[in-house]
Amino acid sequence: MTTGKIFLSGGGDEYASELLDKQFFKEIPLGGKILYIATGFREDERYLHAFEWMQSVITLHARSDIDFQMDNDLTQIQHLADYNAVYIGGGDIDILMDEFDRTGFEFVLKNYSEHGGTVYGGGGGAITLGKFIDTNREIRRQYKTGVDLLGKYSVCTSYKDENMDGWVHGHGGHLICLPEGIGVIVKDGKIIDDAGKSYKVYEH
Repeated sequence: MTTGKIFLSGGGDEYASELLDKQFFKEIPLGGKILYIATGFREDERYLHAFEWMQSVITLHARSDIDFQMDNDLTQIQHLADYNAVYIGGGDIDILMDEFDRTGFEFVLKNYSEHGGTVYGGGGGAITLGKFIDTNREIRRQYKTGVDLLGKYSVCTSYKDENMDGWVHGHGGHLICLPEGIGVIVKDGKIIDDAGKSYKVYEH
């Protein structure tokens, strides 16, 4: 598997994730273009302010040159070649995965990553990128699999030092546990860098 860099954030606001975001924006060229997916907040009032929130993140990192588009209908997105990065926000994981399945965006995103595209997952968005999505919360979906961009890994966000041995054993899996404000960068199924050292990795 050959992928572009995948940025995984444990969650928190734009200040909590500032260190990881700083590394992310280094990947975006001058005048670059980002697709921002806020679908996980669609049934939350935060969706009403999602556009302004992303603007504030970009402003915080002094990247007024960046053009970003917020998704309105993923069925209209058949390829991502025009984007320098895809940023998947958090929120309701079931809604995110249901939308990915309904629109076929899961396969569009996987193709993009496998051809070197940069992907960012924040909180729930990070969880969707892993092998399994039922890592630290109730999931309503019958199928617990994610987009599977991280090789053998699944992701647990908002991690507070819980013992995840049972989950790892039950899934025969490998797990990256990220507290809020902590992030890692994954490429080709391996962690290549981090933003904060207080994360934990379970290897089955």
